[in-house]
This record gives sequence, C-alpha cells and structure tokens, in this order.
Amino acid sequence: MTIARLLILAPLLACGRGGGFDAGEARLSTLDAPAPTCDGTATELAPGLTAERWSMSDAPATPIADRCIDVVRIDLARYQARLGSSARDGASRPATAWAEDLGAAAVINLGMFKDDGLPVALAVDARGAISGKDNPKFGGFLAFDPVDPADPPAVVAGRTCTGFDLPALRRRYRAVVQSYRLLECDGQAIAWKDAKSYSAAAVGVDRAGRLVMIHVRAPYTMGALSAALAQPALGLRGAIFVEGGPEASLVVRGQVRSIERVGSFETSFLEADSNHRFWDLPNVIVAVARSPLRPTTSPSL
Repeated sequence: MTIARLLILAPLLACGRGGGFDAGEARLSTLDAPAPTCDGTATELAPGLTAERWSMSDAPATPIADRCIDVVRIDLARYQARLGSSARDGASRPATAWAEDLGAAAVINLGMFKDDGLPVALAVDARGAISGKDNPKFGGFLAFDPVDPADPPAVVAGRTCTGFDLPALRRRYRAVVQSYRLLECDGQAIAWKDAKSYSAAAVGVDRAGRLVMIHVRAPYTMGALSAALAQPALGLRGAIFVEGGPEASLVVRGQVRSIERVGSFETSFLEADSNHRFWDLPNVIVAVARSPLRPTTSPSL
C-alpha cells in the first residue's frame, strides 16, 4: 500500500505493498502440511525456541482451514534479535530467503513500508537508522538489544502509557521498531475501530521477557485478534502489528521442526484464501542463534 493511501486510512490498519504473487524467488509455503491442534500446547523447536497454536473463537471473514494463531517464543539469552533491510542488506526478498541469507532461526515482517521500501515509522538498531522518524500516527514501540544488560532483553512500550519517554527508550535500547499497538500498556485488548479483516503478523513480548512472533492466516478484524492475544493464557505483556494481507510472513527454522506461514486475505485488496507464496519483504525482524543451530529439513508445523 502506498503512503498516500496509508494516510487516508490512518489511524485504521494499513499495509505496505512490496511484491506480488510471483515476487522475486518466492517459494511455495508448506501450508498444506499437517499442523498440530490449536490447544496452546508448546512444541520445542530448539533450545530457547518454542511454538504454540491457539484457537480463535470468532469466525473469520471467509471460511478457511487454518483458523489458528501461531505464537513463537524466543529466548533472547540464546538468540540475538536484529533488523534486516534491503537498504543495507541487498534487495527485497521473501522471508524464506531472508532466513537463509542471514542464517536466521526466525523471520517476521518489520512493518509497513513506503514505495521505496523504507519503513513508514521509526526503525533503528545498532547499525543505525533504517527510518529515523518518529511517526505520530503510530503509538506502539518494540525495543530490544539493551545497552545495560540489567535491563529486560525486550519491551513493548506505548505512547499513552504511564512514564513513556521515547528518547529515554532509545538511549536504553539499541533497536526500536514503531507500529500500531495490538495490546494496551499491560497486555489488555484494544478496541480497534477498523472493521476490515486481514491475515496478520505481529511481534511482542511475553511476561517471561521472551520475544514473541505471531501469525494468523485466517482473516480477522484487528479488534478480534487483539482480544484473542489478550487472553491471560497467552501471557503477553504487549504486542504491535507489523503487517496484514498476503505479505504477512513468518518463517522459523528449528532443530526439530520448521514453521512457514504466509498470509492471504485482505479486505478490499485480496478477498480470497488463494495466496500460497511468500511475497518480497524489504524489511524484517530476525532472530539469530547465539550458538549455531542445525536446521531441520522436516515438514513444517
């Protein structure tokens, strides 16, 4: 989606358009592989890397087989979170290629982007700014890679939360990503006004301090997704939206199993469950093992 259209829809949900059904060297995802039941049972993919699938009580906008939320939890003592960007790391590419090129155990969208591939909001890390501008339309911030090891390894902050101080957050953390919030200041649901439905990708932090990557292929309103993520059983402290529609991507490479998830449905753009390809992404959040992992070649979860 172009920045002009994003401004028209703000503060409703919007998403970048950086690819197409035949984008780059996109490979077919393994969406047809059998998936575990959506009962929240944790599966260890590698030490410090676990996956769960949770059910959604709401009916999606269109009937599809996969109606579950994928939740991947990443222990940042064992994995280092980084930002990948086409502005610094070569051309845009599918999440599968980002994982291979960066040797990443997990990859998800960084966020929405402009026509030139740069993020529409703040995105900085230890290597400098990909986009250095605080966008006032976005009230959520994911921060990781603390300067002081005594600080939490990752936090989600909100502009309206008590004590919020963006300059202080940027001094304390080398990496900060800005987007719309999916959860309130202490994990409560947010009543999104947007009535549109999307496949979606999100990132957050749980109450154990782990980085969390989230994906749901079934198209829900973000209000419904927020309510689902706020369930106490998920233990999330905060989460921000990073992409919707066919570009919403999640790839995880574990020692035991892998996960490949790609979105499809988006109201007024692609109102179908027909997309099964990873689209090119200009910017991603990745997690790289601090000690080498042996990737799996087994079928995806």
